[in-house]
Amino acid sequence: MLGLAASAIWRGTRAPAAAALALLVGYVAFQALLREQAIDYGRQYAQAQAMGGAQIDAYPRPVSPFNWTVFVSDSREHRFAHVNLLRETPREFLPGDGFIAMLDAPYRPLGAARWESRRRYGGTASEEALGRAAWGSPALGFLRWFAEKPALEAVTEGSTCVWFVDLRFLNPGRDWMPFRFGACRSHPQAPWQAYQRAGDAMRTRIQ
Repeated sequence: MLGLAASAIWRGTRAPAAAALALLVGYVAFQALLREQAIDYGRQYAQAQAMGGAQIDAYPRPVSPFNWTVFVSDSREHRFAHVNLLRETPREFLPGDGFIAMLDAPYRPLGAARWESRRRYGGTASEEALGRAAWGSPALGFLRWFAEKPALEAVTEGSTCVWFVDLRFLNPGRDWMPFRFGACRSHPQAPWQAYQRAGDAMRTRIQ
């Protein structure tokens, strides 16, 4: 509405476009500053945990520019925390608070952050060996290219299907997780085939 009003007042001039561009540049710079703050928090955590050489990343989240998910990752696992860079006290979600509050509440103050951990290939030696075999197969070449924060989701149907998710798309407060892919085989000597997982008992083969 403000943009329309400005266009009507300064019709025939470049002032509205210049103002919109200035706001966009300012917001991008503001987000860059917040991202650096989130990454610095991840660096402090990695140092405290003696995780030398860990990769630090931060991704913006809804519904506030101060909501971020911070990742500290090594070759075997991702550790991550959902934080709000401005909040001083945790925000609890109560029944009836609404959808926006449900999405916003999991992001905690830096001093009260809850770090979680997800393994890239599995939690046990046998599971990790299976996960690495499936992940490194030609069938999942597209997923290795696409996924920035891959983690093993499940091993199903005995040991014939190994499923992965990309933690970039993990948003607390939402049950739905997109881009769930995996590899399945009929027996240990059979080649892996790529599948997409639409539900716990549903899968679609990728040609």
